[in-house]
Amino acid sequence: MADEPGIFEIMYSTRAMRRLKPDPIPEATLKKIVDAGIRCASGGNMQDWAFIIVQDEERKRFIRDYYWNTWQQIRSGGTLNYDDIPAPQQRMLNAAAHLAAHLDEAPAVLLACTRDHYPPIASMGNERASRIVIYGSIFPAVQNILLACRALGVGATLTTIHCFFEDQLKEKLNIPDDMEVAALIPMGYPQGKFGPVTRKPVEEVIHWDEWGNTRA
Repeated sequence: MADEPGIFEIMYSTRAMRRLKPDPIPEATLKKIVDAGIRCASGGNMQDWAFIIVQDEERKRFIRDYYWNTWQQIRSGGTLNYDDIPAPQQRMLNAAAHLAAHLDEAPAVLLACTRDHYPPIASMGNERASRIVIYGSIFPAVQNILLACRALGVGATLTTIHCFFEDQLKEKLNIPDDMEVAALIPMGYPQGKFGPVTRKPVEEVIHWDEWGNTRA
């Protein structure tokens, strides 16, 4: 434990790792990662989540095929001229394309699943509030998972492209009708290195007391 990086070092260097080695991740490591995920807060302490770790080659190819086809549609249907975007964003898009093409080579693909509504609030007719409670539970778990991956030297990235083929994905993996897949997380030991993430200065994103009231 003493050799693991501190929490702030982990948070400041948890990059989206999209180029992954095919080397297997030990089962004990996968369990530890998910166990860290479920230590987050849960709305009403209902813990209406489940995590599918896909390692089967045929199922990974199934996900890769749908993911790659969707990625191609997004690229061809967009209005963004990729030749005009900054170099860092081009590198990110190239890495995303690599992930889409090689998703099945990741040793594990984790699906973070959650109930599709929060019964106590859904019964009151406020669908937005119901879904916020659901997402307010599953995405902290996903972030814990990403941080645990970083702490254990496992590369990972949060993806949501699966939303375009979620029905087929749920059928393939026998996911119940009242559950949804909130995030798809390819995991593997990274080909590159973890490093600092580039973000806006914190002063630019804090509003004091009301919107627009910033401090230098």
